[in-house]
Amino acid sequence: MSEGSVKKAAELLRQGAVMLTDSCPICNYPLFRTKSGDVVCPTHGKVYLVKNDEEEARVKRDIALDSTESILIDGLFTVAKKVKDDPMDTDAIVQVIRYLDAIERLRKINPKQHQ
Repeated sequence: MSEGSVKKAAELLRQGAVMLTDSCPICNYPLFRTKSGDVVCPTHGKVYLVKNDEEEARVKRDIALDSTESILIDGLFTVAKKVKDDPMDTDAIVQVIRYLDAIERLRKINPKQHQ
């Protein structure tokens, strides 16, 4: 275990995390469950423990949808600034509408994340 990982593990314990019997699938270091319920590796950060292929597929899907939504929101923010600077920029307004439409469609695919 590297010195940085040892320090991070000690910090996790000080913050009330619990060391688990499971280890990181990447580095084999012990995993910790934080007070918020997240499972983390002191080296790699948040880790998802899955019991079967179906659960792994669901977690991958959720991560992909969350990541895609984040990208869309970042793009929406950028284009919205253009509209704020020039409210008559019809191309930017159309882009805003497209971003909003894409976000709405994405949320229909994964509604439980946005209740």
